[in-house]
Amino acid sequence: MKFDKQNIGTICINGIFTKKIDIADRGFQFGDGIFETIAFSKDNLEFWSEHMSRLKKGCKVLSMPCPDLKKIFFKAKRMCKSFNAQGALKLIVSRGIGERGYKIPEKIKPSWAISLYPWPKFPEANFIQGVNVRKCITTISRQPLLSRIKHLNRLEQVLARSEWKARNITEGLMCDDKDHVIEGTMSNIFLVKNNNLYTPNLDFCGIDGIMRNIVIKIAKSKNIKISIQKIQYNELFKADGLFLVNSLIGIWPIRRLDNKIYQPIDLTKEIANRLEKITVINRIS
Repeated sequence: MKFDKQNIGTICINGIFTKKIDIADRGFQFGDGIFETIAFSKDNLEFWSEHMSRLKKGCKVLSMPCPDLKKIFFKAKRMCKSFNAQGALKLIVSRGIGERGYKIPEKIKPSWAISLYPWPKFPEANFIQGVNVRKCITTISRQPLLSRIKHLNRLEQVLARSEWKARNITEGLMCDDKDHVIEGTMSNIFLVKNNNLYTPNLDFCGIDGIMRNIVIKIAKSKNIKISIQKIQYNELFKADGLFLVNSLIGIWPIRRLDNKIYQPIDLTKEIANRLEKITVINRIS
């Protein structure tokens, strides 16, 4: 199998190399499924077990059978090894083929797809100086049943990301209808204040990010006080520093939010240095 690194990556659906999706698949029809985005270096898939734990939780929430994760793991490793480079893997699991209408079929056979992509080129300045961020007009709906899992319905994020085209804006922050900051369009957020960490509560909405949980573990291991709580958007401007996290970017400090400029924070650097020691990915281009 020849890997095409120039366009959309290499795609495997239900173990077969193809780019064709059945139009009756419920993932395509309704967004009835979940996904994971995983950083890899050759055949080393970063935080695979953590990603699969979240995926299994997602299947449980959706009352959907979980596919054979061992089979998927070995297929993914072989694909990544042949890719022979650092990259990003996307795993999609849908409820599978169904008839017209929302009713869940009595017999369910989940479908799964693996796609590989070249590693995105992140500017070094994103990791050191930080990034510029804005507030999104689009809000996140409160739905506790679907909070934390990474389901396929991402229309709110699509609309939020379409709000700006300026190249000097890297990310947008999304709030709920009560103006509690929840997350970025593609990231989770942390606040630093008086050498303590704060991150939004995700009981009603938001994705329980893998890197978010890794940072929480790092903080606890270093006896850094961390609070998971409701955070009003205007509280961000009272923080000493802010940073964003996800599985691909690792940690990016926020340099500017709206008109507020933030200076580099030692605590953010400390956590980023610790993260670098436990990961297999060289994230700086």
